[in-house]
Amino acid sequence: MFKGRKWIVIAATCLLAFMSACSGGTGNNQNTGTAAPSVSPSAAPSESAAPSAEPETFDPFGRYPETVEFTTIKATVNNPQFPEGQSYEDNDFNRFMQEQLNVKPVYQWMQPRDGFAYKQKLDLSIAGNDIPDVFQILGSSVQEVQATLKRLVDADMVEDLTSVFEQYASPAIQENYASENNRILDLFKIDGKIYGIPEQTALDGFNFVWIREDWRKQLGLPEPKTMDDIIAIAAAFKAKDPYGGGKTVPVAMQMESETNGLFGPGFLFDQYEAFPRMFYKDASGELKYGGIEPQTKEALKVLSRMYGEGLLERDFAMKDTGQLQEVLASGRAGIVGQAWWAVWYPLFMTLQNVPDADWKPYVITGANGKINYGATAPTRSMIVVKKGFKHPELPIKWLNVYQENKDTEQFIKLEQEVFKESNDKRPIWLGMSVERTDGIVLQANDIVKAVDGAIDPSTLLFKNQDAFKHIQAFLGDLQNEPQAASKNMLQWQNTRSWYDAMGGASVYEVNLTYSAYDGRTPAMEKYLTALDALQMKVYHTIIMKSKPEEIDAEFDKFVSDWKAQGGDEILAEVAQEINN
Repeated sequence: MFKGRKWIVIAATCLLAFMSACSGGTGNNQNTGTAAPSVSPSAAPSESAAPSAEPETFDPFGRYPETVEFTTIKATVNNPQFPEGQSYEDNDFNRFMQEQLNVKPVYQWMQPRDGFAYKQKLDLSIAGNDIPDVFQILGSSVQEVQATLKRLVDADMVEDLTSVFEQYASPAIQENYASENNRILDLFKIDGKIYGIPEQTALDGFNFVWIREDWRKQLGLPEPKTMDDIIAIAAAFKAKDPYGGGKTVPVAMQMESETNGLFGPGFLFDQYEAFPRMFYKDASGELKYGGIEPQTKEALKVLSRMYGEGLLERDFAMKDTGQLQEVLASGRAGIVGQAWWAVWYPLFMTLQNVPDADWKPYVITGANGKINYGATAPTRSMIVVKKGFKHPELPIKWLNVYQENKDTEQFIKLEQEVFKESNDKRPIWLGMSVERTDGIVLQANDIVKAVDGAIDPSTLLFKNQDAFKHIQAFLGDLQNEPQAASKNMLQWQNTRSWYDAMGGASVYEVNLTYSAYDGRTPAMEKYLTALDALQMKVYHTIIMKSKPEEIDAEFDKFVSDWKAQGGDEILAEVAQEINN
């Protein structure tokens, strides 16, 4: 069954069409679905003529009266290991969708999503003018997807979906794009027209500061609110050595080749709105490379201070992710920066070896009082329609139905039960997300409200009910048990990730800075590897060797060298790319 919203959508659409007709407007929408054609305004009826036809309606969820088969292609996973009776061509997800819409995908070919196989095969199909009716463009960057779309549009191979989107995209889909001011939709417009419907996923990668809560309580330290508080807790961990034997690592961090990698110093750079590996536009619209900006220098000064005070391991800059995981698993680490899901991997390993341990996340905002976050655009794919296909609205209607049902008990149980052992747990033809970018924060906010009694738990979406039950149990009697977290792992993980991390973040504004360019220019191919190595070498020197009074000169020299050794050329090419 569809959710009840379907019928509201249909009624609202009909009402709008009726109001338009009453006001004398003829409209310029062309019927591309199953609705009856409207009467031509030039065909004046005679006195004995029958009443005019009903106004056109466009049902976003409308089932086709006869089965519509369409050709398509599919990006797959290697070795999917489906249960008997399930395949990419024929599975429970596709059967449901076919039942709702009376459509049937016919695959021309399939290729693995990982690597370049899918893109290479699609490029060959485009070159040979042998594309299917409906298909998905995938790319490693926004620019790669844009380039493929432009190639198709320039060759007049795909449909203009502007009016079709306006007519058939459900309110939920349109609202989700609008929540981001249609930024993602606009990224792929060509001459103001919509030629493809892009993916839009939730943005949830901003950093929290995770603290060994058992140590903080043991030492009687207050909960942190600022970066200075975090440094004070780290200093206490160093002085009191709660692990013992002088082996406590106050702040566990790795920065071998990246500043924003797994368990890197991103949480500290965020405080200064510093994005060391990102090309972005500042408030005035000027293109910047974060690695050479003054706010990055200020963050490096804090890291230098922390290193000088012994709060970081002496060889932290040389550690890789695997070595840091060993530190975390051993129970020696006191503070680490990472996203909301860190308790699921690998912080849970601490509890396996140290049953009394507990990790808790804290939101540390910047000086602006906001959660600062630098992110790439949350899209790497889009759906397009071959020029001349009879039903260009079909993939939009498919997305509408999928959006309405993807988080229902039926779909989630298919994943958890039927496809439990599969490597691809949702082998639907088109399972592309069109989410609000703040969707995870809003989801957490609902869970927190239910746990705190602000809303009726029965109103929660099915996908949130397990988390609610686990959190309610942990915050009840379980948290006071000896070794509460390690003995109640799921309850603890849901509490720390949903309730404490994302729930805590939901009361703050996120100050989002988007990457302006994620592709590769010729100058990048020529210079960027060497420049990245230079950047990390200088950062390591500033943090581990430079005296405080030397940092300004050291950083300024790096900026000059970076620009002279190809950086200026890269910035010029990026500016040209994003302004075209």
